[in-house]
Amino acid sequence: MSIHNRTGAKTASFGVILVLWVLVAVVGVTARPLLPVDETRYLSVAWEMWVHHNWLVPHLNGEPYAHKPPLLFWLINASWAIFGVNDFTARLIAPLFAGLNMVMVALLAKRIWPGKTAIAQLAPMFLIGGTYYAGYGTLTYFDMLQCFFALLGWYGVFVANDGDRRKGWIITGIAIGLGVLAKGPVILLYVLPAAVFAPLWRRDGFGLGIGRKSGASPAAAAGSNAAAAKPAHGAKGANSANGASGAVARDGLGRWYAGMGLAVLLGAAIALCWAVPAAIFGGAEYRNAIFWGQTAGRMVDSFAHVEPFYYYLVALPAMLLPWLFWGGLWRSLFGFGWRRDMDAGLRFCLLVTVFLLVAFSLISGKRVHYILPVLPLLALVFARILADLPTRRIDQIPVAVFIVILGVAGLVAPFLPSFFAKIPAWVGLLEGWWGAFLLLAGLALLVIETGRVAAVGVIAGVNLLLVAMVFMIAAPRLQTDYDMRPMAQYLKTQQQAGRNVAYWGKYHAQFQFLGRLEQPIPMLVDMDEVAQWVSAHPNGEIIARRNNPITGADQPLARFDYKDDHLVIWDAQAVKADPEGVLAR
Repeated sequence: MSIHNRTGAKTASFGVILVLWVLVAVVGVTARPLLPVDETRYLSVAWEMWVHHNWLVPHLNGEPYAHKPPLLFWLINASWAIFGVNDFTARLIAPLFAGLNMVMVALLAKRIWPGKTAIAQLAPMFLIGGTYYAGYGTLTYFDMLQCFFALLGWYGVFVANDGDRRKGWIITGIAIGLGVLAKGPVILLYVLPAAVFAPLWRRDGFGLGIGRKSGASPAAAAGSNAAAAKPAHGAKGANSANGASGAVARDGLGRWYAGMGLAVLLGAAIALCWAVPAAIFGGAEYRNAIFWGQTAGRMVDSFAHVEPFYYYLVALPAMLLPWLFWGGLWRSLFGFGWRRDMDAGLRFCLLVTVFLLVAFSLISGKRVHYILPVLPLLALVFARILADLPTRRIDQIPVAVFIVILGVAGLVAPFLPSFFAKIPAWVGLLEGWWGAFLLLAGLALLVIETGRVAAVGVIAGVNLLLVAMVFMIAAPRLQTDYDMRPMAQYLKTQQQAGRNVAYWGKYHAQFQFLGRLEQPIPMLVDMDEVAQWVSAHPNGEIIARRNNPITGADQPLARFDYKDDHLVIWDAQAVKADPEGVLAR
């Protein structure tokens, strides 16, 4: 079976992919619970903001929460103001921004390559066609928001580059300000390289809106530069012309960086509209945290999530699956005229990508999602170099085999514990029959022959199916071992009955939103604190995590599954009698 479509509009249009993404997002949100500890924590911060009507200073378990800025929490509260307090609409905010990133990638492609409309159609499909991006996009984290504002900032840089400097720098400044409110000043690390390194990716005598009047087209500016560079009659005339051109370039470059500086100031002003009053009302410790501890201090002295320098070089290829299995992409990579056809847009994407990878590699604390904005840049690169040429069916075989293997793995996984004792018992609970859809999709890829452009849409669609099926296969395991709701509801009834509850160990507020708790749960980190709390609350209860059998006479008041062990609730008197015994993990 053959499918050929020059733009891919009929086979896998941008609109169809967006609709598929909406369906996958709904599946991802409904098939699994809020995952502890991050998703439950962020919803709990939003919940405390809602309960206490404190929109300036986010709180977690009754204490100021300075680890993240408030934009996501504001958006969650806005959804609750419209739809009421629920987790469904709150959890759709990150997927919404994942979809908006697809739109921004298309707009950025149109701005960079206005004469190549196919790039604007292909880049969003390359982006959402990545398994990591699509899967991560369903999680309630801050990175999809940050990615959106990075794309918006880059778009503003290109608007300024095209001559509309005022509009471009205003867009960039707004992106920086909202990016700070989304995830902190790290937005500068994403956006500023595009402006700072503009002379490198332009390479046209500083033609960056530099030395041309606002509103002038790039073509007109290029003509002006050519005219200025044309030798005059005689050596004196030539020297005069070259001197004038150099002066214009220097003046233009200065105005370019001045505009960039004003954009940064605009962004700072937007962020300070929240940060200054929040610092005043949040206290000295919170003020120090938001102005230093969670920004430069985190980057310079990061001990959390320490990974080796080469971490991202290993992670990035995995983030680009399944595209790295597609022969059509490799044919384009090797067949593209890199010296002949290298343009400013490609240089921009590659330069910023390399800078971000190097910069984040130099920071000791590393997480895969820190380089999420690299994915839309690479999607633009892939879309730019792709040629709409007939491909051989062999190009799709690696992707098809990858999907088929995953489908077969899903089908057989529930049976493995019966044959292999070392396979965890929970594997037998997986809904493996969903793997049949992946198996069929992989087999379809083996028989469908497409042009390279049409193939992008087909593979993107199959990838979305893959993500949805993984959620459905894993749903029983996630619902059984990661759902904090039953325990949160128990704690709600205890608080309503007037019983005090504390947590032994590090508490991440997993239960505050899910139980709609309005009282904080004290955190006990050593035996002295336990003894003091039990003495003050003789009728209280203490939550502890345990993976060893309970052999003593005392039994917990309640027990709930969590991952591979349990969360148990002890009566305060049982803890008082044998604290080290009952609280032992």
